[in-house]
Amino acid sequence: MTKTPSHDDDFFIKNAIACWLFHFPDHKWTPIYEELVKRDFNAASKPTPRPARRARTPSKTTNKKANGEAK
Repeated sequence: MTKTPSHDDDFFIKNAIACWLFHFPDHKWTPIYEELVKRDFNAASKPTPRPARRARTPSKTTNKKANGEAK
């Protein structure tokens, strides 16, 4: 059994435009839709920044053995 690929929003938008062009080839909007079918519709806007992390306190980051403070 073969696994079908998952489709994204871009696939469905282009498919809808292609179906519209197939059923209405002589419509006045046909040139506009022919340009739209070539465009990518992925909603890849700005990447979301990762959450900020709290800075460690100096007592947790210093190695006491390296500083000569070991007992």
